[in-house]
Amino acid sequence: MRAEATCAVCGRTILAGERVHGFVDSGEERPVCELCVARAERLGWRPAGEPEPERPTDGHEGRWRLRGLLRRPNRRPGSPAPAPKAEPAAAPAKRARPLPRDPSVPSPFERAVARFNSSDAGRTAAGLTRTLGKPHASVGAAAGRPGEVRITIAWELSWYQWGVDIGDELRPVFQIGKGREIDELDSPARQWNASVGEDGRLALAERAAKR
Repeated sequence: MRAEATCAVCGRTILAGERVHGFVDSGEERPVCELCVARAERLGWRPAGEPEPERPTDGHEGRWRLRGLLRRPNRRPGSPAPAPKAEPAAAPAKRARPLPRDPSVPSPFERAVARFNSSDAGRTAAGLTRTLGKPHASVGAAAGRPGEVRITIAWELSWYQWGVDIGDELRPVFQIGKGREIDELDSPARQWNASVGEDGRLALAERAAKR
């Protein structure tokens, strides 16, 4: 299976459907995610496709280097080096405005929900819903695990959490943990942005509203 690309700046796994920018560093092209474009430019990386700046090729390269040396201030041996000039504060980098997401391309959360509903974990949650009643539900990123989505389904006296690895379609949905009191969950897990329908299927809040 093809290895997932990672951003050369932040190291995050680039998800399917996410826009990727190509930059050249030391002659090697590197993938950069949408959020790290400004950082790549500040690092001096050149956008892929732009020509490399030309250097003198008319035999005067040595003279060009000599002029640079002559511009340096003379300093007596043993004297302290001059203090470096303070560089002007860099203007805030303008972050490129992200392009609107193509609605025909599922988001990472939508992909995670679809895989959960077709898994053994989804069937377990549906069975518990028929027994315990309508639960709370949330879908969010797994802390410290790029490329994984955390699904939380909670009732008054019990809760379950499952993980979906978006970067590995062959990895089964796996259980992260379970407990009894909703207060045991961290704050992000209690951001109820999803629901479980009467058929026991999980849906994001915006999708559920369109039913």
